[in-house]
Amino acid sequence: MVPRSPRFAKNAVEAQALGSRRLGLSVTQACPLRCRHCSVSAAPELGQNRLGKNFALAVIAQMDDLAAADITAIDFTGGEPTLAPAFVLPVAEAARARGIATGIVTAAHWAADARLAERFISRFDAVDHWDISTDIYHLDFVRLETVERAFRVLSAAGKHPLIRVAHHDDLTREDAELIQRVMAFADRNVAFQSIGPVGRGAELVSAEVTADESWDRGPCLSTGPLVRWDGRTAPCCAPASHEEQAHPLWIGDAFSLSLVEIVHRWRTDALLQTIRVWGFGPLVEWFRDAGLPVTHIFRSRTCDLCVAFLRDPALAALAAIRANELEHRIRLAYALLKTFGEPWLDQLLQREAQLYLRDGVWPNPHRPPLCA
Repeated sequence: MVPRSPRFAKNAVEAQALGSRRLGLSVTQACPLRCRHCSVSAAPELGQNRLGKNFALAVIAQMDDLAAADITAIDFTGGEPTLAPAFVLPVAEAARARGIATGIVTAAHWAADARLAERFISRFDAVDHWDISTDIYHLDFVRLETVERAFRVLSAAGKHPLIRVAHHDDLTREDAELIQRVMAFADRNVAFQSIGPVGRGAELVSAEVTADESWDRGPCLSTGPLVRWDGRTAPCCAPASHEEQAHPLWIGDAFSLSLVEIVHRWRTDALLQTIRVWGFGPLVEWFRDAGLPVTHIFRSRTCDLCVAFLRDPALAALAAIRANELEHRIRLAYALLKTFGEPWLDQLLQREAQLYLRDGVWPNPHRPPLCA
């Protein structure tokens, strides 16, 4: 299988490169479950918070443009995206017609019976890849036998199921036992993610400040822009997507901008692309050069460091300015080409250079507006 989605990447660099060709759609905040660790605080009563038919029509109208922009994967998440079939079904059909791979994240509550499960997934036939979430908190609502039934029914239907297990950073005995049970039927079709201090998960875990020498210097592993149910577009599906305050990593409003413009903004955002390539190392140097305190944002995971950074307006404002300096953007464009094979920032700089040669003034670099 030729990978078209980050879920099939062989390593982190390939996952990042494929992420620049993926569009995520957080379809709804509704979910029949109310798990204690839920990062989006999804709940049954949030059914009105969803993408609907009108936006589905808008996405379908733009599908040719998305394919032409080299979007190769569209994923539906939530909440429980299968609760919004009026949006998911037509968009998935339109994506498949253009050769765009589709995926969905689900808790598999619909698989209590094999025959019902078969009928259920037949409705979502245009969805290729199914990530089934489970963990020790999901088990309060959906038994592991139900998860296994969903996995087997999807496999028999020719789909590509993956079991996604959330766990504590310090693996508990219950976590380990569940993982062992999952791998007994799913083999290597398993992915893992840490429970983060966001949403209801903040009541279970916290991201403590770490020592100066031990903060995570790894890059941002964003797997592409995430359009939320309210149209606001986050830079990732990680904890930063749940930050509601104004900050420079909001990409824009998909209800007022085209999806191709959203993708273009994500691909050429100098601050976001800096941390994708180099992590927070350059930013920390900028902050120290400016005499700003920085150790309070240090965390043992890049995603948690990012959230702490975004919550400091002074650091966020300085980083946005420094990242958009021309000299830095030129180095960044070269790094994106060499690291991920991504040409978009280089192409933008070339267009800006042409305007400079014509007008004698370098145009303002693209910078997404701060979203309220």
